[in-house]
Amino acid sequence: MNNLQTEEPINILMVDDSATNLLALEAILRGPDRNLIPISSGKDALRYLLDNEAAVVLLDVYMPGIDGLETAQLIRGRERSRNTPIIFLTANSTGGRHLSRGYSLGAVDYIVKPIEPDILRSKVAVFVDLFKKTREIKRQTELLRDQNLQLENANLHRLNLLIDLGHELVAEHDPRQVLAKFCRSTQQIVDVEQAAVGMLDRNNALLEYFSSCGPANESCECHVPCELQQALDCVVFEQRTLCLNEGEEFNIGATTVEAAQSFLGAPVLSALGVSGWIYLINKKNGDDFTEADERLAATLATQVGVAYENARLYTDAQNHATELGLEMAVRKQAEEERARLLVREQAARAEAELANRTKDEFLATLSHELRTPLTAILGWSHIVRQNQLEEGQLTRALETIERNAHAQSRLIDDLLDVSRIISGKLQIDMRLVDLSTIIEAAIEAVRPAFEAKDIKFEVDLGWHAFPVMGDSNRLQQIFWNLFSNAVKFTPKRGQVNVRISSENSHASVAVSDTGVGIKREFLPYIFDRFRQADGSTTRTHGGLGLGLAIVRHLVELHNGNVRVESDGRELGSTFTVSLPVAQPVSLRSRNSLALPENTVLPAVAGNILDGLRILVVDDEPDSRELVATILKRSGGEVRCSQSAADAIRAFKEWQPDLLISDLAMPNEDGFILLKKLRRLRSKRAKEIPAVALSAYASDEDRSLALSKGFQLHLPKPIEPENLVSSIAAALGRDALNPGVATAGSISNGSDS
Repeated sequence: MNNLQTEEPINILMVDDSATNLLALEAILRGPDRNLIPISSGKDALRYLLDNEAAVVLLDVYMPGIDGLETAQLIRGRERSRNTPIIFLTANSTGGRHLSRGYSLGAVDYIVKPIEPDILRSKVAVFVDLFKKTREIKRQTELLRDQNLQLENANLHRLNLLIDLGHELVAEHDPRQVLAKFCRSTQQIVDVEQAAVGMLDRNNALLEYFSSCGPANESCECHVPCELQQALDCVVFEQRTLCLNEGEEFNIGATTVEAAQSFLGAPVLSALGVSGWIYLINKKNGDDFTEADERLAATLATQVGVAYENARLYTDAQNHATELGLEMAVRKQAEEERARLLVREQAARAEAELANRTKDEFLATLSHELRTPLTAILGWSHIVRQNQLEEGQLTRALETIERNAHAQSRLIDDLLDVSRIISGKLQIDMRLVDLSTIIEAAIEAVRPAFEAKDIKFEVDLGWHAFPVMGDSNRLQQIFWNLFSNAVKFTPKRGQVNVRISSENSHASVAVSDTGVGIKREFLPYIFDRFRQADGSTTRTHGGLGLGLAIVRHLVELHNGNVRVESDGRELGSTFTVSLPVAQPVSLRSRNSLALPENTVLPAVAGNILDGLRILVVDDEPDSRELVATILKRSGGEVRCSQSAADAIRAFKEWQPDLLISDLAMPNEDGFILLKKLRRLRSKRAKEIPAVALSAYASDEDRSLALSKGFQLHLPKPIEPENLVSSIAAALGRDALNPGVATAGSISNGSDS
């Protein structure tokens, strides 16, 4: 029997599609007696288990292809691997359904990531120890089989008795009964007056002792006779058989002892040394013990040693398995109870997390949408105050200020409407109005927008009036929102159709467009507050995601309903508003928007940027022109680009000294632009100072911009003097107005 240290390593199968997780598992479970098998898929794990055994399988639940649960089911379906312990590893601590299914497939444990190394080691150690003991049982059984084969050289009668004894001992799993049966059978096999067996601990103290004697062959526990103890001590000390015939003397140290009767003793050897002994007293036929008897005694000693160890290992394994089974049953019951208690909590938590996430996205979008028109308003106001613009430029500046002021006013109105909706304070003034007249007024309000994009706007209002009970201003707001959305999401030279019809005493207004369409999975959420199909920084269209929510609420206040249809992306969409028809009555009322008065702001500093070539990148024409005008008036040479791709081309052609880029742009944002620019081979591209200009103005946004390689982050709305003085200070130029504070300095992308 080999020493435990020379045993072949025990296989531990680790199945995870993440190489990082496999390395972590190897680091936790590595040991001299273990062979860690990292496998990245369920298919490879099944292939490995066709020809190999494993003490335990650590199985990730979520894997591409065959996931952990399917792999476990296939492992349990094979006879060879049916009883292989499986421990599931998962990062989902709330997956009650997967947990129940895993246990139903025979999983012995469920460990949630991140994994506690000590817990994993202890659990795996249990199965490694169980596997060792099981393998040791198999080895001991094989050894017992070998010993039985050696007995073929003995006489047939003894061989049959030994085989019967071996079978009897192998079938017995109680260590004490193994010793008792051994004594009875050995007395018959060797035909002696007494057969006894004793098992020792590591200090050679007697643990178990059974003796069989007398005509009844009954085995019993008793004490070793004093006259035999000295001989047994010699057997243990010398670790070999000792045969003494009656009257024969033997030496124990310096003492000579005479045997009072025939004695044959043999040590029970194990991998750790002597684990016990057997002895036989007086053959019944009166003969002395022979060499054949000595060999037989040695064989019997080996046989009982193997059988006793097998029974002990089996008993220990059964005890461990029972304890583990009880532990797993208690754990399973606790997990199932916990899963039942968490069902409602999980649903509430998911809803709260979604609301919180939607709120955060809305606040970020709100900041961007409010700052964008402010940039144009404040910037052009500063320029206008200098009274140095030509008449055409002054007109364009005032138009830009007015347009952005209206945009900001609409944003604020939408926010106030949503606030009133949430608080239940939104009221309408119900009067009899002509729906056709309302629609015509809304179309006139968006006419400049669709004419600017050359969009074909077809309107079919029928030949008769459609009187409804409603608030004319709110009804116009409904259709202005729908028409504005249609124009916003329809490309140039597209088409928008407006058609009114009568259906079941209701006036039905359908607004169809040939625009970008709506994803099918987003259709159920299209009228939710703060929800947008694209909320990323690379989105093409702005807005707060409030317009359609306001539309639905206003329509419902008018006892109507609104619905949307779309076949998917790039296939357009149709919004249909249905309102109950009333008796016709003429009503004409219009509200005009008051334009804000222009204010005069201080002039921008002089030619502090003289000779500096600056590339300005922004998808918003107003912001782009504003920044360009500010920089030109300060002496800079400016070239503008409306996209990242255009900016790369301009850089290669013009070789600017400074890059000023907006961050949130469609398709490719400012971060992607800077990354592509730094990858160019020229030294100027790798070293050119870069300034981030964005309406995302939080500290986190600033830190992100600096970490991505921008040397300066300036928030919108832009203060012309601050913009110029910040750039000048960053480039080491003296400002004309030293009292103006700079926003940052060139520092290779690190926050200063």
